[in-house]
Amino acid sequence: MRTWQLGVLALLVAAVVSIAARSPEIPFQRKTLDLGISETCAIADFNNDSRPDVFSGDAWYENPTWKRHEVRHLKEYGTYLASLCDLPLDVDGDGFVDIVSSGWHAAKIWWSRNPGKPGAIWEDHVIDEGFPVEFSFLVDLDNDGKTRELLPQFGNVNAPTAWYEVVNGGWKKHIVSPKSYGHGIGAGDVNGDGRNDIITPQGWLEAPPDPRSGDWKFHPEFNLGTTSFIFVIDINEDGLRDLLTANAHDYGIFWMEQRPDHTWVKHMIDESWSQPHALTLVDLNGDGRKEFLTGKRFMAHDGHDPGEREPLGIYWYEYHKSEDGKSVVWSKHIIDYGSRAGGGMQIPVADIEGDGDLDFAVGGKSGLFLFENLTKVRGRKNP
Repeated sequence: MRTWQLGVLALLVAAVVSIAARSPEIPFQRKTLDLGISETCAIADFNNDSRPDVFSGDAWYENPTWKRHEVRHLKEYGTYLASLCDLPLDVDGDGFVDIVSSGWHAAKIWWSRNPGKPGAIWEDHVIDEGFPVEFSFLVDLDNDGKTRELLPQFGNVNAPTAWYEVVNGGWKKHIVSPKSYGHGIGAGDVNGDGRNDIITPQGWLEAPPDPRSGDWKFHPEFNLGTTSFIFVIDINEDGLRDLLTANAHDYGIFWMEQRPDHTWVKHMIDESWSQPHALTLVDLNGDGRKEFLTGKRFMAHDGHDPGEREPLGIYWYEYHKSEDGKSVVWSKHIIDYGSRAGGGMQIPVADIEGDGDLDFAVGGKSGLFLFENLTKVRGRKNP
């Protein structure tokens, strides 16, 4: 399909996906931080100057000048870097934010210690190894309200489904199933018992009263395919928790409606573009309701996935109940289209400029980019 046709299609979908009340557009300004390859990025204050910085691959970028500080060395595997995931966490409790990483080709999970010294190399420490890891996330699995537990998605069915917690500066592994369940992972309270469960593409693992025990019951209630992160959220406001996810290497963002009889109904949100590998659930416009932010990953499989060579784009989606209250209507907002910026593996969100609105960063093979939210710059308001 020609580029101009795809552009028209994207605009048409943005118009027809929504027939309900639509929020104003959010003005964003794209800044290029680096045109080298990466796969992901993180946002945190890495030098304790009270300004959020950006980390990606082998370096962190200092706010506000965005000076690059190389702090570790990553092996390259063809067009891929060793790390497909960069997560900010103070592992050793020394007051400096470290980086937790995982990789498919590297076949390991590790953390890089921030020594808090300018110019120093960060030392790597292996958490686990032996299986390829598609991606990992920091989630809340001990139900203390803090997202400090590491949940990886192993790329081998023989790898156990497991989560990891920091204990006295080290890592403790908790196995919840002797096998893995495919491309995709998530965490959230599916059955409303107050405990966060683990969601896989082939079903969900019910958390026991003690999440550190191995007695997690598997419920094979659905088959989602090859997904990205799987969010648990009551979308249609019927009191039952639904699922929100996407086809990470194909076309289609969708949600799964949970019914009282434990069956699930799939609802497609948008299938006009492919490779939505990263989704972030966040209240981007400050209306008190969670929207989701996503974008097309660039060359995930070197051009062999459906639609992989089509233009990149960054989008956010919001939802409302229909006028009769019987269905859910989605609105698509285009942040960026046709530039070098893609969604990568993860999209971290934070108030980077300190002006009270939410900015975000994206990293991938086409470069590292910062999107500054201009809503509150110099008193500017949404149109």
